Amino acid sequence: PLFTCCSVCVASNLLPKERPPPPHKPKMYISKYREAVVFENKYNKHAHRTMGPGTVEAPSHREMCPQKPKSEKPEGTCRKKVPLKPQPAFADTIKGDKQLLEKSGLVPFYVKKPDYGSVPGYLRRQNAEKERAKREYDAWPLPEEEKQKILQGLKRRFHDLHFEYQSFPFGLSPLQYRKNNYKKFLEEAMSEVEKDIALFEEHEYIYVGRKGTSEQDQKI
Repeated sequence: PLFTCCSVCVASNLLPKERPPPPHKPKMYISKYREAVVFENKYNKHAHRTMGPGTVEAPSHREMCPQKPKSEKPEGTCRKKVPLKPQPAFADTIKGDKQLLEKSGLVPFYVKKPDYGSVPGYLRRQNAEKERAKREYDAWPLPEEEKQKILQGLKRRFHDLHFEYQSFPFGLSPLQYRKNNYKKFLEEAMSEVEKDIALFEEHEYIYVGRKGTSEQDQKI
């Protein structure tokens, strides 16, 4: 009896059951002021009363970076630019390392110069400076007439000193001789005049020292 009851229960569960109809839903509440509220919310906004307008138009890039007006080029113009010439070079390694051929010493650069074989400019300037200095140096020798006048004056001066030296013991007392040492003075003066006379007689040209020159430059 238990077996029959269970079989009947299982068989009853396998039979399709009728589903109840869905419950009836009432209609959604729709306010009669809906259209007026939507209109007021959309068209009666005051954007500047809060944080500004909702959407801001982006500025144009042409206003931020105005372009310069294109200049009209005159017709018929041509460019006379010379194209760059490649510098001659040579590869000194198998890896392709290059060096300039002009500064390598393999090209006769100095021989092909236009001023090759001529005197350099600095030597010409030095020679011109030497010639100018020689002309200036030769332009101020002592004239012959003035030289003879100075020589005669030195001879007269030597004659006077020699005469005074010879008559020295008769002109001064021994006290004055010891006090002034006049004899030594006369001897030094005569030796100086003798040197000057010998200088004028030995040399043919006597040059006069200029202002601002040292004593060594004023010598003959």
